[in-house]
Amino acid sequence: MYKKLFFFVAIVFLLLNIPNPSNAQSSEKLVVFHTQLGKIVIELFPNDAPKTVDNFVKLANEGFYDDTIFHRIIQDFMIQGGDPLSKQSDLQRQWGTGNAGYNIQAEFNTIEHDRGIVSMARSADPNSASSQFFIVHKDSNFLDEQYTIFGRIVTQESFETLDRIAALETGANDVPINAEEAKVLKVEVKQRSEILDLLELGQPERIPMPAPNIVEETTEGGGCLIATATFGSELSPQVQMLREIRDNSLLETESGSTFMKSFNKFYYSFSPGIADLERESPLFKEAVKLVITPLLTSLSILNYVELDSEETVLGYGISLILLNVGMYFVAPATILIRIFKRQ
Repeated sequence: MYKKLFFFVAIVFLLLNIPNPSNAQSSEKLVVFHTQLGKIVIELFPNDAPKTVDNFVKLANEGFYDDTIFHRIIQDFMIQGGDPLSKQSDLQRQWGTGNAGYNIQAEFNTIEHDRGIVSMARSADPNSASSQFFIVHKDSNFLDEQYTIFGRIVTQESFETLDRIAALETGANDVPINAEEAKVLKVEVKQRSEILDLLELGQPERIPMPAPNIVEETTEGGGCLIATATFGSELSPQVQMLREIRDNSLLETESGSTFMKSFNKFYYSFSPGIADLERESPLFKEAVKLVITPLLTSLSILNYVELDSEETVLGYGISLILLNVGMYFVAPATILIRIFKRQ
């Protein structure tokens, strides 16, 4: 009788200690952000990004993230935090430029940037990540393999808090108008066993095969090579504006899709070379920025109009083409002609 009871207890003990496959690659340490709008519990991926995870846990233990602000919020894209400068309201113009005083090596991996994923923010230099991170609000797979993913949020409350922060009203540079609402009150490092409301999420989604190092001629994803090199990141407001115009306006109509297919064939014939030159030469990068800024300003008009028909798309498209031809060719030519006539 006792032998049978002992055998039963031993079997139960073994079953309870079989590791859950969904937790096989995650750390036993979780990082909990207590914010004004709720808790965000972050599960870590040390197998995919060991140095990044160690750095994040170290900063969390040191209180580095306490009193910081989610200083950059773009609904349906991501919320970004981790800048120590955001602790000081009088430095708001500098929010987004702070770091921990050092950089860490990139640890790009094959995890996809799906909703709830936590990834390191950086500048144009792949190895420029430090303390700033972002949480994906809506699947953003165009970022895959370009930013170090090191965790994900893992409770229902975390997702609800993410939605609340993402819905905050923002002003210039996507800074929340009421910064206090986006404030991190305290950050704790806890053991997995201390969190009782974890979701069963399984393994994070991964890219089936490493993406080839080529530029795809497609109307979806990718693109914006020149703007990304010019403004330093896929996350820059200028690049996001171009993506929104393309995805939410042009690709919604047949004429817009046709235009994008033709444009991409032309654009990809020279944009990789220009982007490489920008990375090699800061002077060339500044020259490109000077040249494309008027173009981006004119394109921003499309964010304020309803492109709900083929005729509207064609009308605004032709108008913008003529406007830019005037700015880049007609106006300079007219000025040159007048100069030569005076001579």
